[in-house]
Amino acid sequence: MFDDDLPIALPEAAANSAQPTYKISPTDISQFIRLEQCQRYLRLRLHERAHGRKFLDDYGVYPQTIPPLLTRSGQSFEEKVESSVSAGFPARNLAREYSERRVSDNDLVVELAGALPPGEVLVLFQVRLSLPLGRWWFRGDIDILRMERYEDGTLQLLIADMKSSAEAKMEHRLQVAFYHRMLSTLFESARLLHGEISMGILYRGPATPAEDLAPQEAARIAEQHALADRLFGVGEALLEIEPDPTPYLDSVQDLVTGPDSTSQHVVSAHFDDLPYHLTHKCDGCLYNEFCMKWTAENDDLSLVPHLTGLEKEALRRKGVDTVFDLASLKQLRYAKTAAGRSFEGLASSPGKEKVTRQLSGQWGVGHRLDELILRARRYLDWKHFNVESIPYIPSKGHGSLPYCDPEHNPNLVKVYIDAQHDYLQDRIYLLGSLVVAYEDGVEKPEHRRVVRITPGPPTTDEEERTLLVEWIAETLRAVADLVAPDENGAPSAPIHLIFYNRYEQRVLLDALARHLPTILAATPMYDFLTQKAAFDSPVSTFLDDEIRELKNYPMLCQSLQAVSAFLKFDWRSPQNFRSIFRERMFDFWGKLDRSDDEEGTDAWYTNRSRFKSEIPLEYAYSSWGELPLPDTGKADPFEPYRRATADLIIEFQARRLEAMHYIVSHDFHGNRLTTKTPFTLPDLATFSE
Repeated sequence: MFDDDLPIALPEAAANSAQPTYKISPTDISQFIRLEQCQRYLRLRLHERAHGRKFLDDYGVYPQTIPPLLTRSGQSFEEKVESSVSAGFPARNLAREYSERRVSDNDLVVELAGALPPGEVLVLFQVRLSLPLGRWWFRGDIDILRMERYEDGTLQLLIADMKSSAEAKMEHRLQVAFYHRMLSTLFESARLLHGEISMGILYRGPATPAEDLAPQEAARIAEQHALADRLFGVGEALLEIEPDPTPYLDSVQDLVTGPDSTSQHVVSAHFDDLPYHLTHKCDGCLYNEFCMKWTAENDDLSLVPHLTGLEKEALRRKGVDTVFDLASLKQLRYAKTAAGRSFEGLASSPGKEKVTRQLSGQWGVGHRLDELILRARRYLDWKHFNVESIPYIPSKGHGSLPYCDPEHNPNLVKVYIDAQHDYLQDRIYLLGSLVVAYEDGVEKPEHRRVVRITPGPPTTDEEERTLLVEWIAETLRAVADLVAPDENGAPSAPIHLIFYNRYEQRVLLDALARHLPTILAATPMYDFLTQKAAFDSPVSTFLDDEIRELKNYPMLCQSLQAVSAFLKFDWRSPQNFRSIFRERMFDFWGKLDRSDDEEGTDAWYTNRSRFKSEIPLEYAYSSWGELPLPDTGKADPFEPYRRATADLIIEFQARRLEAMHYIVSHDFHGNRLTTKTPFTLPDLATFSE
């Protein structure tokens, strides 16, 4: 790892304080915002800007690349935009005209802007600017710079960033604000007069048709379509122009250029003092592996499952910096019983009474202190340290999963649901359900799996609509076929839906909302939806919520694949899914260098952040034959995904549903305190589309 005393200033920086000291780019700040303003990311990025990536090599880790499909989608979108713009306006791509090793296009941009005749427009692509702003040396490539000289001689400028996304985001606007500040500074130093500099985002936009949007939203989309067409000749994208760039320009100073900026604090602080925490955001971070290894080696509090960043900082302020520190605050207390002993609670460890008392009354952490101590002890026990732990979280309620026995919900039906979203098309491409029915409180041996995948990327609403209609109809048929009759012989049963997380439910509900009239007309869903709601208990369970509330699993990233594997679910049957879908799903184990005489000899650790449970989209595009062929003589970024076929993805989706059922049946007993209201099922035997 790099030496923290090593400066991250430019090697050529001299004693002259007026000389720019630090390298940075607008994309660095955009990523910083996307990663929830992670100061550790920014510090590592600034260090890399100054000294390269040798510190990663020295530490034995690799930078995590952007998902290749996302990169390819962005490039494809930019190529389409450039083609459309070039067809309607004079345009130049400076990256193509000049070497990628060029230092900057500063002089050329000033020259072209100054020479632009009245009434003319010139659009420049990939404009590289490199110049100082205060103590910071900025370098970045503007995606599009539109220059227009009005007849009165005024030079109007529009800086636009191209994003293959469904919406324009705050970090996109901030990135453009930095380009705005750089361009205005360049023109000011060249004494080149100009009018307003506008900031815009040229983006792909949502897949939802305008007629399905709310009137106000449809009007906004139509206006942005018209702007993209008028200013760039691009009819298939949207152009958002920021009406008031002032707040974003002020943020440039707050984030970087000001004397008390966030970036100035980041470069001045000791590395270990910078706050950071491992969460879902880390799955997409360049320094993913670095932070995971550093965290494991330093026994950092981020290893405690379900700890929040706020709680972590509250603990650190009281001198609790490591998992050991937290675990040692209290000890387990047991009560003697006829069967032996039972867990009774936690008691402060000798010498820790004062700090535990302070933490117990501290806002932000006190109400969860005992839970966090139990989680820390469970982690250390898992790592073979001599620490007692328990596998559950006491006094956390009863959960939403229903209980089933001959007297309680005897003919319960559980429907496990998994939905996979194509973020490039903003539509669902893969749906799966597993129907598990009970009779007289006993699980029936026959399960019904329904898995449907689109034949290719869901580029049209019709493809998604067909997927939904077929999947819903087959799932409801499966429920009707498997349900055990009630005491009157009627097909009436309590039905419970189980998702792994709320994200899967949200993408499914969004898809249903896009096609609701068709779905209600083409399936018996209307009969199902309009019956009496089960107000006595929830209709749905989110399994990750149940895990977080009730279970004391020790691993940091509690994804579907990680939790099920911890409970000994076999991911190598009927196919070796761990191998086929290893990349960004099962590639989260690494090994630390530890001597055998150390306490806790388990050197295995989570070496890549894998909080997410979704299937990486690259596998689906591989199955559809939509991945580009590898370039001769170059590394193939899609190589880890190329084994996937449509049949394998369908099998994997079915296995994921079985993993959810395995978790529930092996480690959750259900809530005995509620009885679910039965649904009267429609007669699906006679149903036909």
